[in-house]
Amino acid sequence: MLNAKRVAIIGVFAALAFVVMYIEIPIFPAVNFLKYDPSDILVLLTAFIYSPTVGVIVLAIKDILFFIFKSQDIVGIAMNFAAGALFIVPAAIIYGKKNRFREILGYIIGTVAATGGMALLNMIVVPYYWKIPLEEVFKLLPWIIGFNAIKFSIDSVINGIIHRRVKNILEPDEAKI
Repeated sequence: MLNAKRVAIIGVFAALAFVVMYIEIPIFPAVNFLKYDPSDILVLLTAFIYSPTVGVIVLAIKDILFFIFKSQDIVGIAMNFAAGALFIVPAAIIYGKKNRFREILGYIIGTVAATGGMALLNMIVVPYYWKIPLEEVFKLLPWIIGFNAIKFSIDSVINGIIHRRVKNILEPDEAKI
């Protein structure tokens, strides 16, 4: 159920994630179109505290805002959304029992799902979008796989550090009863 506090938190975290998306750090200079931004940390935080559905809502809002205000690249933003969802949904579902083992397992499964899923999605989308042969995409795959593995590992470590500190503040009221 969406109460006023949850709606406000969804809005605040989506807005914060949107702003943080402007922090773009190329991980591999050879493929500088792959840029790390820490916005999915905020999305994962809301997914862990509330639910995977709330996380996906925050993810969608931040990506729509970024598309409207900066990128104008529907394919790029759709790929960003797919990567975020592939990471956040399994991680948050596995974490659902809220213990340290399941949290770490969620990070690992989410990172593997996003890394593998994005490798596959890039093989499907990039040849059509960039109008290049699939063989050229295969040359990019090690970079794409490495990028996603690093990106979601960083997101996992940072979320693991901060989510315990803020969960009591943001925790749903029914969980405090």
